[in-house]
Amino acid sequence: MQKRVKKRVGIIGGGASGLICAIVASRLGCEVTIIEKNTKIGRKILASGNGRCNITNKKISAQNYHGQNPSFVSYAIKNFDRIRLENFFTDLGVEFTAIKDDRVFPMSLQASTIVDFLHDGCLEEGVKIYTHSEVKKVIKRDKFIVKKSDRDFKFDALVVASGSAAMPSLGATFIGYEIARSFSHTINPLFASLVQLKSDDPFCKKSSGVKIEAFLKLFVETKLEKEISGDLLFTDYGLSGLSILDISREASFALLKEKSVFIQIDLLPSISLSSLRNILKKKSKKFKNKPLSLWLNGMLHKKIVLSLIEKLKFNKERTLTTKEIHALSYAIKNLRIEIKDTKGIKSAEVMAGGVDCTQIDPKTMESKLHKGLYFIGEVLDVDADRGGYNLHWAFASGYIAGTSLGVV
Repeated sequence: MQKRVKKRVGIIGGGASGLICAIVASRLGCEVTIIEKNTKIGRKILASGNGRCNITNKKISAQNYHGQNPSFVSYAIKNFDRIRLENFFTDLGVEFTAIKDDRVFPMSLQASTIVDFLHDGCLEEGVKIYTHSEVKKVIKRDKFIVKKSDRDFKFDALVVASGSAAMPSLGATFIGYEIARSFSHTINPLFASLVQLKSDDPFCKKSSGVKIEAFLKLFVETKLEKEISGDLLFTDYGLSGLSILDISREASFALLKEKSVFIQIDLLPSISLSSLRNILKKKSKKFKNKPLSLWLNGMLHKKIVLSLIEKLKFNKERTLTTKEIHALSYAIKNLRIEIKDTKGIKSAEVMAGGVDCTQIDPKTMESKLHKGLYFIGEVLDVDADRGGYNLHWAFASGYIAGTSLGVV
């Protein structure tokens, strides 16, 4: 009886999606090889969640995902939901804990835990891993031929799990998009997401280093695009903080379209405008012989106080008129900062855009244009909100592809 030849599967990229795909496909009888550019696998995983690895979220839904075809994720996140993800990793040896905002982390609170167990899982299943191996080109004859500088690999099926171009300091490249284009796939416009925003407003630089809880409104042209509460950090280049990351996708997309963008900031969201006016009136009378820069400091950070006085061109050594109190109150509740740019792919946690999902089968992750070619993870036009959703997508899409590859 002739022995059945195993399907030879090549995976370009040893990140989250590639590693889980390798384990699943190997368990289902494939001979799997991972080709990774970096000297170590899982570099982006190690950097996720500030080194703690926010692996998923208790409330995963398609509404947390974006792209030109956001419903594309539905099948994958339904068939590899949070429970299945946790069960998969628990089987490898990982335990989990949920903390603020329903975010889920390994119990060790170390991203290295996830990488170590994925690596161990690959070794246990006989997956071959070639690190420090940069792919130069992929061609298709009877097999997929992956060309490196020193050798070629031949595979029956090929999975592109190379990630996005975000954070090149961690080894990110454009190779996945280049491979997709070489096989006639469309690449939807790329732009930074979960990224800091740049502004020329002197207020930001003068208030650099100040971190506050604020309420933000994002305007594109004159239309309110999004509202959010959270921490905000003023910097030399503009604005940072979790609230900024959470509205950066919309800002970045608008800037890509060359639209004007500004953020309206409520510096004291716990106080209404009318209450603030009354407080300022009382303080102005009570401390009329003291400089504005001193008594206003009882409510706001000193740097912000000085920045506001300069922005409004007030005399910081005298008391305020009724008109000035109204102007100051309004500025505190509606500080306007024009946004000129983002910090770009070097700082972005995620890259929006990518391989057009209408050309990919959502139930297999296989290309509709070329049989045996798969795309998973960040290289696709799928990006998500902050909170574990992006990493969950990487694992879910990798799992779906791995399962599909194991079907004869």
